[in-house]
Amino acid sequence: MANIKSAIKRAELNVKQNAKNSSQRSAMRTAIKEFEANPTEEAFRKVSSVIDKAETKGLIHKNKASRDKSRLAAKLGE
Repeated sequence: MANIKSAIKRAELNVKQNAKNSSQRSAMRTAIKEFEANPTEEAFRKVSSVIDKAETKGLIHKNKASRDKSRLAAKLGE
């Protein structure tokens, strides 16, 4: 464990951020699974929004976000 006050604060912030990132990834995966179970236009908009937010926050790369949305749109069109 860190002894310096600023290092202790940084470690605490890292724990909080990791928890937040984990919950956002989980929400993204859940939304994708819900869409795959019942592919509707409304579900696609929700998943697309969740993926865009994850990309904006830096959780996933922009190319992965684009690829995921493209694959989901193809499933919607089936």
